[in-house]
Amino acid sequence: MMKGFYDASSPFDVVAGGFQMSSLQPSSPPRLMVQTSDVEQTRQVFGKLYSKVTLEPTRGSPLIYTTQVFSFGSVHVAMDEWTGGGQLATSAIGERYILAFPVDGVLEGTMGDEEYLGVPGRRGVLYSAQQSSTLTIGMRSVTRNLMIDRAALEAHLTMLTGQELDGPICFSPDLDLTQCAGAAVYNLAQLLRQEAERPTPSRQVITSLRDALSTALLTGQPHNAAALFGAPAPRVTPACVRRAEEYITAHAAEAISLEDIVAAVGVPARSLQASFQTYRGTTPMAFLRDRRFEISRQRLLNAEGSTTVVSVVRELGFGNAGRFSNEYKQRFGESPSETLARVIEVSRRRAQERENAPSG
Repeated sequence: MMKGFYDASSPFDVVAGGFQMSSLQPSSPPRLMVQTSDVEQTRQVFGKLYSKVTLEPTRGSPLIYTTQVFSFGSVHVAMDEWTGGGQLATSAIGERYILAFPVDGVLEGTMGDEEYLGVPGRRGVLYSAQQSSTLTIGMRSVTRNLMIDRAALEAHLTMLTGQELDGPICFSPDLDLTQCAGAAVYNLAQLLRQEAERPTPSRQVITSLRDALSTALLTGQPHNAAALFGAPAPRVTPACVRRAEEYITAHAAEAISLEDIVAAVGVPARSLQASFQTYRGTTPMAFLRDRRFEISRQRLLNAEGSTTVVSVVRELGFGNAGRFSNEYKQRFGESPSETLARVIEVSRRRAQERENAPSG
C-alpha cells in the first residue's frame, strides 16, 4: 500500500503506482511525500530519487519506507525513514551526488571497493554518481539526505579549476563530521536543508549555499580530481599521534592503559593528550574506546557459532554488559543482540539456500 501527498508544483507525479519527474514550477518549493509498505513500490520510489536498486527486506519484518523530498532545480533535500530493515544494492548510482547524514541508526555498506559506516552526529556518507554501491538498513533507520545533480557539481568543478573531467567525480564515501572539512560540509548542508524546509525558501539563498557546499566538497573531501586544485598539503600529524594510533589499533583488544600507550610512544602523557586534542579532537583513551567498539561490531558481524554478546564484552574488556549494549546501540543504531541475531538469520538463510539449490 502506498500513501502519498503530492504538491501541485511537485516534480514527482503519480504514474502507474509510482511517480515520474516533471518540470519545476517557481511559485513554491516542489515536494513529495510518500509512505509505502509495498516492496516493488519502494524500489520505484527509491529508484526515481536515488538509483535503481535490488531490495531484499529482512525476513519476517514488514518493510515500511517513508520519504519527504523538497526540490530546487539541481538541489534536492530528502528525509528518509525505514522500518523493518533490509539490503539494497545498485550497479550504478544515478546522475546525482548524494550526501547522507544518519539521524537514527547507522548506514553500513560499500561504494565501489570502499566500505563505509555512517554514524549519527559523527560520520556521514557521500555517494558518487555512477558508482556501484550496497547498503544495509537496520530495523529502524532515519537519514537526512541532500542531493546535487551531477551536471551542477561537475560544472562547479570546471568553474573552480578551468578544466573538465572525462567521467564522473569519484569521492571517498567516508565523511568524518568531527574534522574540519567534514564539519564544514555538514554545517553547510544543514543550512541548506533549513532554508529548503522554510515555508517560503529563497532560491537565491539555496543556490548560494549549493555553490558553497560544492566548493567545500571539492576542496575538502578526497576525490579523483583533487589534483586539479593544486591544494597545499594538509598539516602533518605529529609522529607521536601516529605512533599512538598504530599502537592502539594493534593492541585494542588487549587490556592496555594510558600508561602503556605513553610508554610505547615515548612522550609525556600531557604532550600526547594535547596533540590528540589538537589533531584528532579527542583523547587517546577515547580513541581506544572507539577502536574497541569497531572491533566488537566486526566480531558480531563475523560471528561464529560460539560467539555471544557476553563473550565479546569479556574479550574486549568492556566490563558492564548493560552499559556496553546501551553505548553500542547509540553508536550503531541497533543493540549488539540485534546485530548478532541478524547475522545468524542471514547465515541460516544462506545455508538453507545452498541446501535447496539443485545439485550438478
